Amino acid sequence: MTSLSYPNDKDNFDAASVPETGQVERIVRAIAASIGDGRLIPDQRLPSIRAMAAEYGVSRDTVQRGYDKLVAGGHLHARRGAGFYVAAPAPRPVGDSAARPTVDLEPFQLIHSSLPPDRCPGSGVLSHDDGSLDELHRVVRGVASGGYRLGSYGDPAGYLPLREQVQNKLRIDGIDAALSSIMTVPGCVAGLTLVIRAFIRPRAFALVEDPASFIHTSVLLAQGAEIMRVPREADGPDLDVLRLLCERYRPAMFLLTSVLHNPTSSSISLHKARKLIEIAAEFDMMLVDDASYADLSPSSGGRPVVPLAVLDQLDHVIHVGGSSHVLAPEVGAGFIVANEARMKLLRLFRPVQGLGNMLTQERVLYRFLSDGLYRRRCERIRTALAQRATTLRHALAAASCTVAPAGGGMFLWAELGPERSGIEVARTMLKHGFLTAPGSHFSLGKSDNAYMRFNVTTTTPLAIETLAACLQA
Repeated sequence: MTSLSYPNDKDNFDAASVPETGQVERIVRAIAASIGDGRLIPDQRLPSIRAMAAEYGVSRDTVQRGYDKLVAGGHLHARRGAGFYVAAPAPRPVGDSAARPTVDLEPFQLIHSSLPPDRCPGSGVLSHDDGSLDELHRVVRGVASGGYRLGSYGDPAGYLPLREQVQNKLRIDGIDAALSSIMTVPGCVAGLTLVIRAFIRPRAFALVEDPASFIHTSVLLAQGAEIMRVPREADGPDLDVLRLLCERYRPAMFLLTSVLHNPTSSSISLHKARKLIEIAAEFDMMLVDDASYADLSPSSGGRPVVPLAVLDQLDHVIHVGGSSHVLAPEVGAGFIVANEARMKLLRLFRPVQGLGNMLTQERVLYRFLSDGLYRRRCERIRTALAQRATTLRHALAAASCTVAPAGGGMFLWAELGPERSGIEVARTMLKHGFLTAPGSHFSLGKSDNAYMRFNVTTTTPLAIETLAACLQA
């Protein structure tokens, strides 16, 4: 099981100096806070009274009174002879939407900012050099001058020549998918949205990682899903928490990222990926793998990294990829890879979601893939990202930030320092003209923390200099 941690500094706490009532309240507040921010989840067992008393340096009676208060308040429930467990949240009455979480629009400024790229260290958009932009413009002009055959709605699965190229690309990546299992969409976000709308009904249970892309939670919330969080560890999701949630709620879907997770740029280990697929099979749960950053993953060095579909071959995995980061958001196209049973429903949903024809995007990506330009472009981008990440990592360390290990990609995930508020730092940076990405943007609970995401292609020395000044103030 995942070790329990609480937001209090219990190591420096002198229990003898606090009245017993204060000791009880301290335990109550610590456990309630851990339940509120998702570190303790429904049906998770708390430490025994003896263990908690030793951990906090208080009497067993004090812990017992704290647990009793939490039971009375609905936070815990007791099982005779088995201990205390986190209680499930009270079910909402049907039709009651007042207490439901809503989509937070603030993080979307990270991809729709009016500020220039060099003022957006928190940007979610990869900034390309002039040579890469010139190459893209040449291909777009060539596609536009070629003319189109008009007069139909096109194939409901997307442009056939592009799907054939995607099939070849997937085969090189280790995913053996039939042509009928591939569908094109305007981008990765559109693909995730289509999958969620096709398979998630309002109030269905769905899982997301924490931290995770705000796109994941936003799309699920917009569909009316009941969302629960699975902590993201350095090598993938916490499988102990995942199993507890599966046993209690039988979620229909787990939306996650196996390769170059956003915001941490970590990737799931092979061992954990296999275990994850076993859990999905056991509970008949759909794994929707957001592979929007997978093409930026280094092709060699470090431990092997593969998307989930390589191991599962589409039995329980839906693979969603895209080219918006490698090419550009304006012309990027995406694709969904799913087994035939699920693809039948997706083909029905695609046109009614307004995802019919994408004349330019599909043909631009087709040209890049068929001419071998896409592969070479990815290699150049990976090299540039690695160089910039090394430089930025040193700069952040010099600014007293602790950077988490990353496996490549366009983001670094950094801790700003003990007791720092990411939200307050972000506000101060904005006053100086820099848009940043505080860790709260990537948590379903929106709780403040000391983390921040940095885009290695848009974080300038001036931005780091300003950040260092903010942290020293």
